[in-house]
Amino acid sequence: MIRQGDCVATYSWVPADVPGSIQTEAYAFDPEKAKQALAESTYGGAENLPEIRYYYSSDDPVNQTRAEWVAGQYRDILGVELILEPTEGTTLSGLRRDPETYPQFTIYNWYQDYPDPQNWLSVYWTCDATFAKRVGYCNEEFDRLTEEGDTATELEERVPAYEQASQILIDDLPGPPIFSAANIYLVKPEVTGYTTSSIDGGWPGERTSALTIDVNR
Repeated sequence: MIRQGDCVATYSWVPADVPGSIQTEAYAFDPEKAKQALAESTYGGAENLPEIRYYYSSDDPVNQTRAEWVAGQYRDILGVELILEPTEGTTLSGLRRDPETYPQFTIYNWYQDYPDPQNWLSVYWTCDATFAKRVGYCNEEFDRLTEEGDTATELEERVPAYEQASQILIDDLPGPPIFSAANIYLVKPEVTGYTTSSIDGGWPGERTSALTIDVNR
C-alpha cells in the first residue's frame, strides 16, 4: 500500500527467481504469532521493551509517510512505540558503515549485480563481507556452505549448498527480508515474447529474453 505496488513481499533473502532461494513463511505477516513471540521473549511484553529508534532517510519526503505507517503498525498491532529518527541520507549512510553506530532499527537494501546466489549470499553475509561486519554477523557453517557453492562447477551441485545457507539466514535472522523490488512497465499489446525477471532495468526481459522479443504490427 505505502509503496504503491512497486514491491512484493519476500520471506527468503535470495529472490524467488534466483537459484538458492528457499520457500519459507517463517516470518510471514502473522499478528497473533508476533504477539505470542513478544510475550514469550525475555522482555515478556511490549511494556518492558527499551526505547526503539527507527532511522530512515529524510532526503525523500515520502519516507516520512512510510515511517509513520510502519510505526503505526507496530503500535496498533503489538503495542510497541517506535521513536522516529529522520536522518539526512549521507549521515545515515555513515552510521551504517560502523558497527558501533549502526542504527538500532533501519531498512537497508541490496540490488544484485548479477543473477547468481553468490552475489546474494557470499558477497553480503560471509564473515569477512563488509555488510555482515557492519551488523556484527558471522556464522562459520554459513561460510562453509557458500564456499562449497562458490567453488562447485555445476549448478545442480551449487544449489543445495546455497539453499542450506539461505536456511541458516532464516534461522539466525541477522537481517530479516521484507520485500523485493517489483519492476512496473507499460507494454503495448503488440510486444510479445519477453520473460520478466528481478534483474530487469529499463524494460521487461532486458537480461533474459532480449533475443526472443517480437513486435507484431
